[in-house]
Amino acid sequence: MIDASIKMTTPPAKRKEILQAVKAILEPIRLEQGCIECHCYVDIEAENSIYIKEEWETRDDLDAHVRSAHFGILLGAMKMLTEEPEIRVNSISSTTGLEELKKLQV
Repeated sequence: MIDASIKMTTPPAKRKEILQAVKAILEPIRLEQGCIECHCYVDIEAENSIYIKEEWETRDDLDAHVRSAHFGILLGAMKMLTEEPEIRVNSISSTTGLEELKKLQV
């Protein structure tokens, strides 16, 4: 599984426009081949910080997404930023959930 995240700090005057662009592409991205999930979050302590979190089945799926029109729209929104976005791509070999936390509790 591939975990991709983007953190953008938006100029206050462009925040609404950027959020509208991101909102418009979330559902189409979710329908792309290999997309496990795609969500956008706003930091409650820093409202101009926007996070996009995506999970992909394979690196090839993520690569196809990066070449898609939807990602092109996101790149266009990023041109309105005054700071470089933070982008991370992580390959995940295994995941656990609540059951793992329960094992750790004594």
